[in-house]
Amino acid sequence: MIFKEIRLKNFRNFSELSTKFSPRINFLVGNNGQGKTNLLEALYLFSSGDSFRYGDNSVLIKDQQQESFIQVLAESKNLQYDLKLVLQKSKKTFSSNEKKISTAELKKRFSSVLFSPESLSSVKEAGDHRRDLVDELLVSLSSINADLLWEYKKALKTRNKLLKDSTEGATPKNQTLALLESLVPSFLRLASPLTYARLQALKALLPEFNAAMRDISRPSETDSNVEISVEYRASGENLMQKSIEEVHEMLHKRIIELRDAEMASGASLVGPQKHDIIFLYGQKDSRFYCSQGQQRAIILSFKMAQIVNHRRVHGFYPALMLDDVLSELDEGKRTALINFLHEINTQIFITTTDLNLPQSFALESFAVMEVKNGALT
Repeated sequence: MIFKEIRLKNFRNFSELSTKFSPRINFLVGNNGQGKTNLLEALYLFSSGDSFRYGDNSVLIKDQQQESFIQVLAESKNLQYDLKLVLQKSKKTFSSNEKKISTAELKKRFSSVLFSPESLSSVKEAGDHRRDLVDELLVSLSSINADLLWEYKKALKTRNKLLKDSTEGATPKNQTLALLESLVPSFLRLASPLTYARLQALKALLPEFNAAMRDISRPSETDSNVEISVEYRASGENLMQKSIEEVHEMLHKRIIELRDAEMASGASLVGPQKHDIIFLYGQKDSRFYCSQGQQRAIILSFKMAQIVNHRRVHGFYPALMLDDVLSELDEGKRTALINFLHEINTQIFITTTDLNLPQSFALESFAVMEVKNGALT
């Protein structure tokens, strides 16, 4: 995917903006708090349907205006797209070439990979951060995975509402139990394949994951020889070697075991939304045994492997977005990442406070835009 132009109004700290982009590297340079990440976020919305930062729609709309508008001209697989987003406090409305499009369709059609300080800290954060990493990988591999994830989230929402209504007394307990039992087959038809798809995607990624880790860690002989492996944990058990039938059986068993606990809590306690992904660094849990630099190298390698894997599956690289990431890395990892960016032929967006950073890239085709107080120069 290549972003050619953007036009926006009343988005974050931008009153109005219109600019074109280089098809190769785009540097968004400026001091902190000027709007560099906001512009990156505006683009990212068109490949994910959601922001990579927390908050509801109201924080995306400038100065209590009624709505925000973003238009992007893009190219994907030699096709041209006029993408638009109207943001209101209660909803987001996307369109592609004047036809309304869902966020699920956006994820399937337009791919990008984001590097951010938050993603670099995913190893030590709560499990939902690592689940998001793997689900982003899933969606990048196949539109079938995107549909599966979308359908599972809808089924989970239905199940959670049923449990919540019961705890609040809106539905009698016996009726809730009967309804929950009737939903078990359809819930498992989504939960089991989603879990298994995650397992298969992680196993397929491991060779490229380790290769990227060796490149990132090359300055350190100790780190470059350490193998990275993954555990996929559910109910204290590693599922990496399980078949889809075994996954299905395990989930079904846990639904029965935790029925009373779910009724008491008013929320689903079984399913992919409760699973965790543990990155093992030399067979040790990276959450507890790795330094911050090693943890960042793991996530950086995961993202690099995802990019390479995307090209292997689809024949082209996704767009890349680096939000002030290079400043978070030591010199060795920074050099390795810059070398990697030189090698891949795709569009890249880099936010930075370092005015000299573009000089580190020996490329002819790049653009440097200074962002200051919600405006570009």
